[in-house]
Amino acid sequence: MITLLEAFYYMFFTTAVFVYGIGINRALMISEHPRKLFNDTLKMLISISSSSAISYIVTRELLLPVNLGELYPFVSVLVFSTISIFIESVVRITTRKSSAEYAVAILSVLLGVGEGTSVFESVLISCLCVFSFLFAIFVLYMMRKKFSNRTGLVLICISLILIALHFWDVSWFATFGGI
Repeated sequence: MITLLEAFYYMFFTTAVFVYGIGINRALMISEHPRKLFNDTLKMLISISSSSAISYIVTRELLLPVNLGELYPFVSVLVFSTISIFIESVVRITTRKSSAEYAVAILSVLLGVGEGTSVFESVLISCLCVFSFLFAIFVLYMMRKKFSNRTGLVLICISLILIALHFWDVSWFATFGGI
């Protein structure tokens, strides 16, 4: 049950794109002309899930016992870069095209390793960030079609969506007898 709540939380309520800003510029660019995202998504999910698991295990078993937990971003970047380069070379050899997406993927790994309390949660959070990125691309694509590709109106709608999803998380709301 808790994983279902986490899925809704990380995919819809606090999407990594809208709240944390992970890949918002890339999502805006892709939403202009969305291509077939299946290959890119598959590559991102494989590299992110394996990188999150390995980074979490290395951080938990090697860095935390010697009080070097602050180095987890460095370890995560090294692990992700190695896995991503390997998967990118396999994709390039087999399909003869590049599917490199670095910024969204590495930030998703950092978010998953930083907020996960187990290997499963770390991988789940990282993969949900990818799905929220895809969700944001489709939402932005629909907004672009609705507003005739006006970026200013799309950004205003993003801010209104964010306010609507987080109106309860405002400190003054709780002060005046709210929730």
